[in-house]
Amino acid sequence: MIDDILALFPGLGLSIQLMVVSLAVGLPLGLAAGLALFEGNRAVRIIVALLTELGRGFPALVTLYLFYFGLPSLGIVMDAFPALVVAFGYTTASYTADIFRSALAGVPAAQHEAAAALSLSRWKTLRLVILPQAIRIVIPPVLGFSIIVFQATALAYSVGLRELTSRAYDEGTLHFDTLHFMLIAAVMYLLVAVGIALVARIVQHRIEGTVKIKSPSITPSLNTVS
Repeated sequence: MIDDILALFPGLGLSIQLMVVSLAVGLPLGLAAGLALFEGNRAVRIIVALLTELGRGFPALVTLYLFYFGLPSLGIVMDAFPALVVAFGYTTASYTADIFRSALAGVPAAQHEAAAALSLSRWKTLRLVILPQAIRIVIPPVLGFSIIVFQATALAYSVGLRELTSRAYDEGTLHFDTLHFMLIAAVMYLLVAVGIALVARIVQHRIEGTVKIKSPSITPSLNTVS
């Protein structure tokens, strides 16, 4: 049993790496999109809203195929790992854009009034007052969303990356016991997801203990990431 678990660890490591890098790409883009939706002019808001709606409307697998199999027809060729990071980064940005926008809008009006009383410019108000509070608000839902991103890394199997699901399938085929290895992989996915959820809950309790601002909710459909 121990040897079977160890055989899947490289795949687990790759799955976690894919999640971290995808979030590192997608979250800054989501913040930028959220700022555009919150502060941008009408034309910018329409363009950003259209792009984020497309990102949320396409299943993550379709988005991955568009980047990995579709772009070569335009002369743009990417390996599996960067293609998956770009695809998941775009999907992550599309979902988190509205989380960031809601958080920015959720900062109490009194904070804006206090900044105006200090004669802060709009940019300084946003950078020094509004944005730091909004970032604290979005931490729990973003941590929760990272669970979905981690689970979606199983889609990397479809483009040949040997992440956790791929290794479980290969080991199961090699040992003629696919169910056994898939159950081990399932437990690994569960443990990581539960760990992230616990961290998100701890962070949320600490934030609620220091600032009483309601966090934006996120309830994405599982169909969009499968």
